[in-house]
Amino acid sequence: MVTGEQKKRTRASRAQASGHKTVSIRDVAEAAGVSVATVSRALSADSESFQMRAETRRHVLETSAALGYRPNDLARALLQQRTSVLGVIVPDISNPYYPGMVRGIEDVASLAGYRIVLCNTDREPERLNRYLETLVKSRVDGVLIAGGAADTAIDVGILDQYNTKVVVVGRHGMHCPSVQVDNVAAGEAITAHLIALGHRRIAFAGGPESSRTMQDRVEGYRRALTAHRLAYDESLVRAGEFDEDSGYGAARALTRLPDPPTAVVSVNDRVAVGVLAALHDEGVPVPGRMSVTGFDDVSFSSFLRPKLTTVAVPTYEIGSTAARLLVDRIPAGRSEGASEEDEGAGESRDGATMLPTKVVVRDSSGPPA
Repeated sequence: MVTGEQKKRTRASRAQASGHKTVSIRDVAEAAGVSVATVSRALSADSESFQMRAETRRHVLETSAALGYRPNDLARALLQQRTSVLGVIVPDISNPYYPGMVRGIEDVASLAGYRIVLCNTDREPERLNRYLETLVKSRVDGVLIAGGAADTAIDVGILDQYNTKVVVVGRHGMHCPSVQVDNVAAGEAITAHLIALGHRRIAFAGGPESSRTMQDRVEGYRRALTAHRLAYDESLVRAGEFDEDSGYGAARALTRLPDPPTAVVSVNDRVAVGVLAALHDEGVPVPGRMSVTGFDDVSFSSFLRPKLTTVAVPTYEIGSTAARLLVDRIPAGRSEGASEEDEGAGESRDGATMLPTKVVVRDSSGPPA
């Protein structure tokens, strides 16, 4: 007489000997003597929610392991209408501002059971939209877009087509939540620090004029000058890129003015590095003849010589907060046919979560000579 256990082993042997390169869910069902639906439910992450006998689930799991079955993530995603993947789009991963943010995103996403896919756009709108289209067509559960003014380059129709949840880092005009810092107030605070030291002719070494980060930090700089009745001189404001070369070129040009400034506000710490290098090459002592400040307080700021006075931006907290907002927006059972009422239920679609910044005074700023 053939026992039930012998039948199971016979089915498993047949499945293994069937010549299939990849064991399918049907192979598991045949070997276990159950339906495909039962195997799917037993292997589901939410299997406990199904009314299934514990011994049936254990038998399916043992059979699956014996056959070496690996679930097809794409097929499972289509079935459950979720992939447990978040897309993260950044403008320039080489900028040391972003790794801390991405680490915050990944830590929160991992704890919530999500993986992330990281995309770098090099600030190219076409590349941004290509990545965005790839992510949403891959049915990622949500997308996090970092970088101010991203909305000016995004084809929102791509997002609407798949009802993809989105959170943005930075000031923007899209109808979705965001995590921001007050760059205007921060720009005003770092400029006011230099004014309090006695500086009256202060330059600004900036990034791209199209960047909202650049625009906001320059606006803060302008407000500080106005508040202290100092003239805004356009010749002292230099646009460029968010990198060291831009800072180097700006500083070289500023030192050659007939009436050079005594202090420079840099739009970020990378630009400040270039400013410091140019002043060193020009023989201008810092802070003796020129004070220099940065923005973001990235990891190397305190290791420069002189140590860089800068604005501390909580990049890790920005990333972790944005990830939490995104995860909270994703419903447990996502579907493309969600109603408009469901889409906005219990959330602020346009809300901005503001995080604080602070001026960190170090050695690169001092009274004018």
